[in-house]
Amino acid sequence: MDSPKRRWKRCKVDIRVRLRQREKPEDSASVVRSFELSEGGMSIYASETLEVDTQLVAEFSLPKTEGVLKLNVVVRNRRGFRCGLEFVDLAARERGEIARYLSTLADVIEI
Repeated sequence: MDSPKRRWKRCKVDIRVRLRQREKPEDSASVVRSFELSEGGMSIYASETLEVDTQLVAEFSLPKTEGVLKLNVVVRNRRGFRCGLEFVDLAARERGEIARYLSTLADVIEI
């Protein structure tokens, strides 16, 4: 059986990500590590329990770029400590910044 085609190419990355619930203050954020990144979302390792459909804010800086991306995300899946996050309402500028960064990872194997 053929596996479904993914909408976005995913690349392995290791980026520090601050996560917090949307309605909570910034100092309530926890720090997690990313595993994969695409224009549509990212997977992370989180030791805390993140329920599917939870809405969060993810803050991270891409290597060799300036500034911090502060993106709305929703938890789409969870397997053990690994969670899949989908970017929500991503602006064209933010998607472009992620796409530019991913294009620099030509030597990284796509997943």
